Amino acid sequence: MRDDSREPGDQGEERRRRRGEDGPPPPARGVRLPWAAVPARLRLAVETHLGDRVTEAVTQPGGFSPGVAARLRLAGGGRAFVKAVGTEPNPLSPGMHRSEARVAAALPATAPAPGLLASFDEDDWVVLLFEDVEGRQPAQPWVPAELDLVLGVLAGLAESLTPAPVAVPSAAERLGEDYRGWRRLAAGPDGLGMDGADAEWARRHLDRLAELESAWEAAAKGDTLAHADLRADNLLLTADGEWSSSTGPGRA
Repeated sequence: MRDDSREPGDQGEERRRRRGEDGPPPPARGVRLPWAAVPARLRLAVETHLGDRVTEAVTQPGGFSPGVAARLRLAGGGRAFVKAVGTEPNPLSPGMHRSEARVAAALPATAPAPGLLASFDEDDWVVLLFEDVEGRQPAQPWVPAELDLVLGVLAGLAESLTPAPVAVPSAAERLGEDYRGWRRLAAGPDGLGMDGADAEWARRHLDRLAELESAWEAAAKGDTLAHADLRADNLLLTADGEWSSSTGPGRA
């Protein structure tokens, strides 16, 4: 076991910082649009799908999507969760929402995910309506009981989603170009062009790191529908001891 307190200079401090020993890791934070930013005709369409008037919308700050993510309260006391995004500022976001809607609609009723109430496209916007789930995010840093709960549900989820209930790209198809960092560095004219506490170690092992990285696609091959964006700030623990997460499609 490494004793960081004995490392010279700032190296031990840097390792501890990246491991989060000074506190929990920072939650994902994007730029959310408020509910009022959704065009009025789309807000009316949401109320039509829900069968009631929206009286309150509370923006949820976590996540990176540049669209709307809000908990809605309805005039009759009902609730729903809305995700909505247009082609601005990210033209790729609507496609991601369409994919999420398609996967959510195919999930079995036993899946620990909010049920999809409706989804629709209109005027370059994609809107998803989910059941609103009452819960809380796991403690950070993780506590063993909550981590065991999530890992246990994940194991059961892998069984229930094999084979995948909906056709989605494989992990290699979705992430193949992203997970080539070590190989790109090894093939570059200057090798590892970085500085820092671990740069020298990485430079000595660069060929081995590239070799190990090249095997991930084969290791991830399979026919299970897997969540591709599972993080502590992307799931909720509910009062009945289950957990709930939005869908992040990927086959592995």
